[in-house]
Amino acid sequence: MSLGKQILSKLGAIGKALVWLLYFICADGAVYYSFAFFGIDRSIYKGLFTLISSIVVFITMMVISKLLSMKKEPLIKIKKLAPGQVISLVVIALGMLGFVTLYIIIAGRIADYLESMKNAMEEYRDSVDRFSDTPQIVVPAWDTVLYVLMLCFVIPVTEEITFRGVIFGQLRRAFGPWVSVFISALIFGAMHGISVHIGYAVACGIIIAACYHLTDSILGPILLHSIFNIFGSGIATFMSFEAFGIPEQVSSDFMLGTNLLSMMMMPVAVIAFAHLVNHKRKIEKELIKLEETSEVQVELTEEANAASVEETQAASEEIQIEAKE
Repeated sequence: MSLGKQILSKLGAIGKALVWLLYFICADGAVYYSFAFFGIDRSIYKGLFTLISSIVVFITMMVISKLLSMKKEPLIKIKKLAPGQVISLVVIALGMLGFVTLYIIIAGRIADYLESMKNAMEEYRDSVDRFSDTPQIVVPAWDTVLYVLMLCFVIPVTEEITFRGVIFGQLRRAFGPWVSVFISALIFGAMHGISVHIGYAVACGIIIAACYHLTDSILGPILLHSIFNIFGSGIATFMSFEAFGIPEQVSSDFMLGTNLLSMMMMPVAVIAFAHLVNHKRKIEKELIKLEETSEVQVELTEEANAASVEETQAASEEIQIEAKE
């Protein structure tokens, strides 16, 4: 393939990935405008909105994945994770949370000296606070519980199928795994907003996509993302709801303990990531050996068949000679 065709092919892959991202935005937007049409306040029923949006996005992305996988390598790979991989992913999730915590602390210190950064930090805090723009008293308890469940267990599924499954999978066909890791991470970061979010979102996108490649299973990034959301915001959102009667001191102590633990897990997460790399290499070596063994078996079978044919021919010739005599 000429250089020009290679460039066009790669640009086409990026274009297709952006098209699938547009489908993701449109699916979410359709639910958004449906709520507005029926006069349902999305800020009050955020859990219900997230549930319906997740269902629509999930169906959309799965249909796209099935269509793009016809007669080709599947975009979304699913296989059982080994126990060591599960443990490593949990550790990496906690370490990633520690990185984000440290990132926000540093950003907060910078905001003390930069007015523009201060405004960005205020916008960030409002965006991650479930009740920043809605009084708790008007939010039903069931919707808060539903929102926490969506945040911890459903959003990780829909986002991973979209960004690591469909988008990363599309890019991987043209760029290979590691370049696709960085491109998909940039797209993932941009989707979180060009503000305080984007820095840590890109870094997290790189880690999650790399873990998808190393585990060869979408279950890997879903688990990682889920653990991150549970300890990063899920439990905190649940505990901050006054109707549940959880003392503020308990909530503060839990968050402090989680932040300290996650930052302590950062160096351990590096070791866990190295384990995933080694596990991937081990599997690849085993596959190479298996292929080599299969090739040897094929060669031996062919040689045995050839020898059998020669023996049959020789026996036939002997019979013919005896018959003439």
